Amino acid sequence: MTPRWLIGLASGSSVDGVDAALMDLESVGLDLRVRQVQGLHQPYGQELRALIRRVSTSAPCEIRQVSRLHRLLGETFAAAARSVADHASLSLQKVQCIGCPGHNIWHDPEGRFPSTLGLGMAAVVAERCGVTTISDFRSRDVAAGGQGVPLAALSDYILFRHPQEGRLLIHLGGLARVVFVPAGCRIHEVVGFEASPCNVLLDALMGHVTGGRAPFDPGGKHAVQGKCIEALLQSWLTHPYLQRRPPKSLPRHLFGDEFAAQAVQQIRQLGGSLHDLLCTATHFVARGITTAVRRFLPSGQPIHRVLLSGGGVRNGLLWHLLEQPFEGVPLQRTDEVGVPADVRKALSFGMLAALTLDGVPANVPSATGAAGSRLLGSLTPGSSINWARCLA
Repeated sequence: MTPRWLIGLASGSSVDGVDAALMDLESVGLDLRVRQVQGLHQPYGQELRALIRRVSTSAPCEIRQVSRLHRLLGETFAAAARSVADHASLSLQKVQCIGCPGHNIWHDPEGRFPSTLGLGMAAVVAERCGVTTISDFRSRDVAAGGQGVPLAALSDYILFRHPQEGRLLIHLGGLARVVFVPAGCRIHEVVGFEASPCNVLLDALMGHVTGGRAPFDPGGKHAVQGKCIEALLQSWLTHPYLQRRPPKSLPRHLFGDEFAAQAVQQIRQLGGSLHDLLCTATHFVARGITTAVRRFLPSGQPIHRVLLSGGGVRNGLLWHLLEQPFEGVPLQRTDEVGVPADVRKALSFGMLAALTLDGVPANVPSATGAAGSRLLGSLTPGSSINWARCLA
């Protein structure tokens, strides 16, 4: 089969911008192979970031703000898709399709009426790029009784499975997401879940204590100057979410601004500093991940390699804290096995789009908890020529 070009997009709960991955794929379905990847990060402007945060909180907002954000995100995603193709000097006419999950502003797979909502008009992406756009991947899995995450489980199986190595994949984005691909496994043996908060908590704390002047702690340089307040850490580790067994997904608001505001008050009562608060929170993220791995991964399946991706790979303290419990097991960025850590998520959505066109169900029930495997996504046709290529 002729190699094909696709674009994957991703916008995480850290609300820092859009990741775009232009990929050259060979073969179809579960035999997909990624030949090369061009990555790009397009930051959100300050006003757009503020609008996303306003719409994503539980505070009341006008429906016209939601609709406006839906359109603006569509324009932003389209611009990122065009930019990554331009950087590779590739005409969008050669791109088969775009995987655009949107920016998730609400996700609640529990309760009587489980629901999820991602914003970003796929019609705008298809219109601006002329390329068929596949969007709204999570909804079908949620409709089938799943958590809607981690949808990357199948793409991780394709990208990272190894006949002799059990590989643990940890995505350090807004949330810490875990996928385990045992050595020589079949797809139904892959497990995954959201283990703990990550940058969504660390960034919220940094924003609170600096009055919004510093949106994040670059490299963990403030956290590393503090000490871990053990009493505070232990109280956080009793959080009910951390005790739940998978499949599970972490509601973003549980460790957002309200939790951060309470944490600031707690550290003051304990006589701690800003640095102590960030240090304790970083310990909490690392402990949440490693405890979940120890408790919830299948026993008797050894981990031979830990592969990290997401913005958290640049946090030196977090990396160090994750190394300690995995003594003797190498920790590496996914780059070491050919998958750029910064665009792993965008790459996954591009692959999910390809699987949808190939007619291959792309959710993994052993990871998401859905009632069965389903084709994912909603299709918005591109130009007539492009749509004909997709049908062919």
